[in-house]
Amino acid sequence: MCRDGQVPELFRPDEDASLTAPARDALLALLHDPDATTRFHACRVAVGDDLLAPVVRALLALAEGPDAELRGGAAVLLASCRDRTPAVADALFALLDEDHLLTRLEAAYGLALRDDPRTGEAIERVGPLGEGFREDHRVDALWDWTQRENRPWPLAPGSGTA
Repeated sequence: MCRDGQVPELFRPDEDASLTAPARDALLALLHDPDATTRFHACRVAVGDDLLAPVVRALLALAEGPDAELRGGAAVLLASCRDRTPAVADALFALLDEDHLLTRLEAAYGLALRDDPRTGEAIERVGPLGEGFREDHRVDALWDWTQRENRPWPLAPGSGTA
């Protein structure tokens, strides 16, 4: 079992370093590890590398898995990854059903980055945000999307959306 942070430290001690071929091979193996947390940490390291297709497959499985925390983590990685396929957009849209506000926010953010036609509904499904989100890049992206699309801003505290 992988402890939090071990996979990133082992395979990419410097955040800007490229993965070596042996590291890529090891990460590909870890994407199939029986432990979901290990698979998630392998995805975190590999999502920005040339392993996008297998990483996305692993993230899509985590996004549908039983662990809410890992679904939230998958939402973070899927939202900002380079993959723009319908499968990723559909997974992000499905994550809007989550109870956790941050997971819904990440999902809506990912849809906005893709200019997905469901972004308006996604923003409404995030629900009202508290004061702690004033300087949040995800909220800024959703605000920009609503302004570009000439839509009302539904995320203000007390807006009545849930």
